[in-house]
Amino acid sequence: MRWFTMPNPRISYFIGALQSDGTFYIFKNKKRHTNVYRIRFQVGEKSLPMLKYLQQIFATELDRKLKINLDKVNEYGTKIYSLGTSVNTILPKLKRLNIQKNKIPKTIITNKKHFCAYLAGLIDGDGDICIKRPLYPQCAVRITSEKPLRKLCQLIKYHLACSARIEKVHVNSIIEGRRIVGAGYKNAFYLSSKNLSAFSRFVYPHIQIKHKRKTLQKFFKIQANRNS
Repeated sequence: MRWFTMPNPRISYFIGALQSDGTFYIFKNKKRHTNVYRIRFQVGEKSLPMLKYLQQIFATELDRKLKINLDKVNEYGTKIYSLGTSVNTILPKLKRLNIQKNKIPKTIITNKKHFCAYLAGLIDGDGDICIKRPLYPQCAVRITSEKPLRKLCQLIKYHLACSARIEKVHVNSIIEGRRIVGAGYKNAFYLSSKNLSAFSRFVYPHIQIKHKRKTLQKFFKIQANRNS
């Protein structure tokens, strides 16, 4: 068993995905009077590439070969898939790698490559990317959350050398086949000449979801044509 995995960008991506689209919870086994610690991801069909990448990370970094399950087809006709496992036996490893649901590890805070991989996990999980203003295109990257992610915005400013803002919004839409209604926050920044190089080198390679990659590729091409 591989117990010597060190924090790396794949682990950082995993943490970003866990803190957006994942759950880390305790299931109480009443018969055995024990607690079962579990990690679980559940996504719609468009996010299946992310789930497959997390499946690889489970296998290579956490010694868990898991199957992706088709849970259901929901009322909007979207296939819902899940990936999960109990993690009691590897809790010491998770602790050493700082894999947790509600706190950003120091390795991600202080290391640019780790932060960018973590950011990619957040974008794949709860992010959206859109190109605005046809005449002078801007590419907005936004991460939706229940609470304002002030620490994340500070780290975006530090590692990507650009401004980031938090907007309070009311959400009433179908996302990945789920009806999302209620107050929330958009933690947003724009791609520009200041951060495009770092983003394309360190964040983009970790993005797994196809339509998000395509939007970024389109913007990269627009910027390349403008600069040629």
